[in-house]
Amino acid sequence: MKKIALVTYALNVGGMETFMLGLARHLRAGGLDPAFVITDYIGPWHEKPRAEGLVVHTILQSTWQSRIAHTKNVAECLREFDVVLLNHSVSAQSSLGLLPQSLVAISILHNDDESIYAVGLSNQDNIDNVVTVSERLRIQAIARGMPAERVRCIRNGVEVFPGFPKGSRPFDTDGPLRVAFVGRIEHRQKGVFYLPGILARLSARNIPLQMDIIGSGSDLELLRQRVAAADIKARVRFHGSLTHEDAMRLLQAADVLIMPSHYEGQGVVLFEAMARAVVPVASHLSGVTNVVIADGVNGMLVPVGAEEGFAEALATLSGDRQQLECMARAAWQAALKEYSIETMAAEYTDLMTECRGRRNGEMPRRTGIIDRTLLGRYPEIPRGMGSMAARMRNAFTAR
Repeated sequence: MKKIALVTYALNVGGMETFMLGLARHLRAGGLDPAFVITDYIGPWHEKPRAEGLVVHTILQSTWQSRIAHTKNVAECLREFDVVLLNHSVSAQSSLGLLPQSLVAISILHNDDESIYAVGLSNQDNIDNVVTVSERLRIQAIARGMPAERVRCIRNGVEVFPGFPKGSRPFDTDGPLRVAFVGRIEHRQKGVFYLPGILARLSARNIPLQMDIIGSGSDLELLRQRVAAADIKARVRFHGSLTHEDAMRLLQAADVLIMPSHYEGQGVVLFEAMARAVVPVASHLSGVTNVVIADGVNGMLVPVGAEEGFAEALATLSGDRQQLECMARAAWQAALKEYSIETMAAEYTDLMTECRGRRNGEMPRRTGIIDRTLLGRYPEIPRGMGSMAARMRNAFTAR
């Protein structure tokens, strides 16, 4: 077992991509040969693995190629590997029946969303194991029909400083509490529209606070407007989309990470904050945040959507810098002990070895066919012909 494929639809900017890059680095350091396989489109981080000397295979669907033909091309690429780690790629998930009997296929679920379950739990007869990044996702995978013995929770890991990251910086200053939001600017999942209300409540109480909002997304402009309408622009700095390195530098300088999400798989930024001794104040998400954050010890948990609860938590930390420092140290210690990338990589290596052992006789033979469940209607028709037919149908209907 040496050649490992990390497969996804695209390398965008986010927690899943951070996880994949970190895992690839540590698999390589352990003597394995990881490579990326991209199946749908070129994302902003597409060249990032190559910059670190990692191979990236790009298997995209051409205009005059059908989804069936594209899936076969993806399978042809994956056949060269010993282990395939699937991260939400429809064509790769559909192709598993075409792969060699000796190859290990592990599907990873990164988010608590129906579209994620639909892809990651499909083609079950050809999957060796499912990995979930939180306990909630493990329970959900089993509830959706995946055998419990083939589902394992492996939390995402991050680089953790061996020494206390804040150094000698005092926590008992009278300066403003420095709060960071890092992530996609989208209310449906991330709850970003709660931020103006939280800040307005703190402003009304004259609590000194500065918030850095790092990221971009579909709701960025509307969030800017709501910040302006709440008359709190002086307390907010929008940084837009940054490189991961620059985002982490800003996070490192913060006292608190705010995470008002409606749902998460297992947000990597939560671990990145704790690894930097930044105290998380997060939505209470059962099986996700509440199994990482010990409320009042290494962070604070707030009911989803409770702006007053978030404001009260931040006011408490602003007013008691000694408590802030104690929580920061506890957060870093928890990350060092439980959420390091070394721990995560070791768990994946153990699972791959275990699955390879089962491949020698316990697992049924692969089906030898493409699973069409995810490929939609008429998967044999070239993409260009389908688009042309749709335009003609729309033009005829408009008459």
